[in-house]
Parts: sequence; C-alpha cells; structure tokens
Amino acid sequence: MYAVLLVVVPVFFVALSGYAYGRWISTRIDEVNRINLDLFVPALLIYVLSEKLGKTSGAMEMLLAGSLVIAGSGVVAAIAGRWLKMDFKTLGPPLMFNNSANLGFPLAVLAFGDEILPYSVVLFLVQAISMFTFGFMIYERRFALGQLIRNPIIIAMSVGLVCYAWDLHAPAMLLPGLKMLSEVAIPLTLVTLGVKLAEADWSHWRDGLVGAVLRPLGGLPFGLLAVWLIPMSDALKPLVVLFSVLPPAVLNAPLAARYGQEPEKVASMVMVGNLLTVLYMPVVLFFLLMPS
Repeated sequence: MYAVLLVVVPVFFVALSGYAYGRWISTRIDEVNRINLDLFVPALLIYVLSEKLGKTSGAMEMLLAGSLVIAGSGVVAAIAGRWLKMDFKTLGPPLMFNNSANLGFPLAVLAFGDEILPYSVVLFLVQAISMFTFGFMIYERRFALGQLIRNPIIIAMSVGLVCYAWDLHAPAMLLPGLKMLSEVAIPLTLVTLGVKLAEADWSHWRDGLVGAVLRPLGGLPFGLLAVWLIPMSDALKPLVVLFSVLPPAVLNAPLAARYGQEPEKVASMVMVGNLLTVLYMPVVLFFLLMPS
C-alpha cells in the first residue's frame, strides 16, 4: 500500500494544487491549456520519440494494444448508448479517448519508472491520432484532413517518428532547451486538470456518473484482452491495463462544446470521471504493483 501511496499522492497533490488555485483565483485556464497542448506537450513528444524511445522492442505492441482498447471502448459506448438512450456522439468520445496525458504520464512514470515513459507516449499517440481522426469524424461525419495536419500534437508526433525511424537527434546546443520544455508538460497538465475541476458545472452529474463509470469498466476487459492476445514483455502489461482504466480525456469537453454536442453532459463525464480516480486508481495500482 505504501508503494501505491507513493504513486497517487504526488499526482493528486499537484492536481489538488491546481484545484485550490482555481477556487481561490479566477483565471483563464483554457489559454494556459492551449499553450501546454501547442508547445510543451509537443516538445515532450519530440523529446521522448527522438531521444528516449530508442530501438527497443514493444512500440508496435503498444500501438496494437492501444488501438484495441480504444476500438473496444467504442463498441461498449455504442451498446450502452442504445440501452441508456444516449447519443453515441455524446457517450462515444469520453469512453474511447482517455486521459493518457494528464494522468497517464505521471501515473505510469511514478508507478513503473522513467523507462516506461516512451511506451506511455506511444499509447498517448495512438489515442491522439484516433481523437483527431475518428473523433472529428464522429462529430462531423467527415475526415478533416486540414485540421489534422495543422494540429501541433500531430506535427510533433510526425517529427518525432521521423527522428525515431532515421535515428535523428536534436543538436547538442538545443537538446537541453527541448528537455526543459518537455519537463513542463506533465506537471502543467495536472495543474490545468485541477483548475478545470474547480470550474466544473455539476448540474449534469448523473449523466457524468454514467460516463465516468463506463470508461474504466468498459476499457478494462479490452486491456486484459490485449495483454492476453498480444505478445509483450511482462513490464509492459501493467501499463496497458493502466491505460485501459484511465478516465475520460479533458479535451473531450472543449470538442463537445465546439460542435454543440451536449457539452454540459460531456464536461460532467470528464470531471466526474477524473474525480472518481481518487477512489478506484489506488485499488488498480495495488493489484498492478503486487509482486508476481
């Protein structure tokens, strides 16, 4: 249990700091979040893909595992939406696209060590590509290529993958600066998550609870299936399970607002889902960190 507390307490402490700040001082956190998504997170992707991933095995396995979890969660959303009489365009994205950056990165690093971060980044890339392709297709019913190629995260991912494939690296004089930018991403994402929780509208908490519960429960079977079906090292299996139970991605809320797709319900799913991690994530990590 002490090992679990060493993981969850720092993560929730940083997020709680953001929550306290958001309750105390009114701020335009969306602008800060945009800077993070446009600058610091892309720097993290380039740095990890070009300098940290290396020619180690496991990246393809993470790509397949992440795809299976996302696709399976979409099937769960389609079935549950019919049963609960909820629009798939409302329920689908929060169940399919999880918080693999805000919570996924810090939880993975603290639970499994710095060496797991590159593989966590691969899972995030699978989710980011899915969100900016299939996510837009769910909302718009068309493939928005222009939006995709202009997205800083997709650009950074492309640059990082080129560097990875051709073994390219940042110049020695620029590498420390790139590393400094990348180190801002994880704590800032936790702070912005906390501030967003402080700004939450809880009037749709019942719909939020539905999505918040279905996200980990719907993803877990496919995470376990991926671990069983896809050959991977024992070190990567807990990461896939962790990925499968993460709460809805914060970005689901502004996307739903942009397209007018019941944004209050989606925002509630995001906020309730991330709050619920305080209750179930210690249990998940307890089992994942148990000696085999």
